Amino acid sequence: MKAIFTSLALVILSSSVLSLPSERRDDDSALTEIQALNFALSLEHLQNYFYKRLYQYEPQDFSNAGLPPWSHGRYAQISSHELTHAQFLENILGDNAVQPCTYNFPDTDPRSFVKTSNIVEAIASSTYTTLAKYLSDPEYVISISSIHSVEAKHSAWINADMREGAAWSTAFDAPLSLSQLYTIMSDFITSCPSSNSLPPIKIFPALTFPSSVIPGQTVQVSFSPSAPERDSQTLYAWFISGFEALVIPLNADMTVTIPDTLQGFVFSVITNSKESVSDDATVAGPAFLVFDYDYQGNNQSLPM
Repeated sequence: MKAIFTSLALVILSSSVLSLPSERRDDDSALTEIQALNFALSLEHLQNYFYKRLYQYEPQDFSNAGLPPWSHGRYAQISSHELTHAQFLENILGDNAVQPCTYNFPDTDPRSFVKTSNIVEAIASSTYTTLAKYLSDPEYVISISSIHSVEAKHSAWINADMREGAAWSTAFDAPLSLSQLYTIMSDFITSCPSSNSLPPIKIFPALTFPSSVIPGQTVQVSFSPSAPERDSQTLYAWFISGFEALVIPLNADMTVTIPDTLQGFVFSVITNSKESVSDDATVAGPAFLVFDYDYQGNNQSLPM
């Protein structure tokens, strides 16, 4: 099936960001600055609690897993950053600040800790890319931009030093909707305090790809519950990388061929529209995919 190319600048970002028309009709379009900062704080709480798990491992555990023993110390520095980010946002929000949730992370050893950290930092970069458009106070814009810069450095370090891959994916981070971002975050969240007040976001069904997928491969995806309109309406698989996306019709047997041009971090979303990846059109996902490549731009397979 031929892929349809589109630019997310037309689909995700508002006109105030790139002076382009917006095709988004998401429920978060009227987000207040307090809600935007609380979404950032929700992310920082998640990151803070994830990196606390570092201390169940020793530097020797990292060495035994074939990882640099000094990397434990670098992760400790990241952990300190995330705590500082959370405290900084709490100070700004005061009594309006959301509280930490109860979390469930999948790591059981240093290597799975690294793999999870890769996902967590990818979410962070996309979140701060998206949140920027909801802020008008210059001080908030500077603060969020500064945090974003540090989160991007975390992600680059994890990919380049820990995974021995590329430190970047494309020239841009992918801006997802807050509902799409929170859907990924919800994989790690068991429950949240009833007092937490977040923007009116949706949580979409989880989208699952087989493990170790590669560009050019035809794979069967799954999500539950299945889309009720599946028998009467064509669904589409979006592969989002930076400001660009490839859109491919999903076959009747739920298979799709992954475009062979994709590299780096990719978010895949199933929609009922080939024109829009808005919340209204989203059926399942996003799924987070990583297609590693070497310094010559050739695809490569890494263990994490």
